[in-house]
Amino acid sequence: MNADKPTPEKVRSFILSLYAEKLKNAVPAEVPDNFDLLLEGIIDSMGVLELVGALEKELGMELDMSGMAAEQLTVLGPLARYVAAQAGGAESKSAA
Repeated sequence: MNADKPTPEKVRSFILSLYAEKLKNAVPAEVPDNFDLLLEGIIDSMGVLELVGALEKELGMELDMSGMAAEQLTVLGPLARYVAAQAGGAESKSAA
């Protein structure tokens, strides 16, 4: 994901790949956007921090999660869109 501009789909795929073992045999395309990693037991409260850290490492940037509603932080679709928008915004700012 580092070389290309992150899209919500790429971020979503990365998140799902992190938890592939815990998701058992789930097909990534069949995991709904409203899938909540915390409520479904995939991550715990410390896992939220680990997830953000993994995303930051993968993207090579620090994410500002303050603009995201707390209840959406562990929901797959909104999180992927938010992170992709942040990463895209950071790239365009640094190019200016």
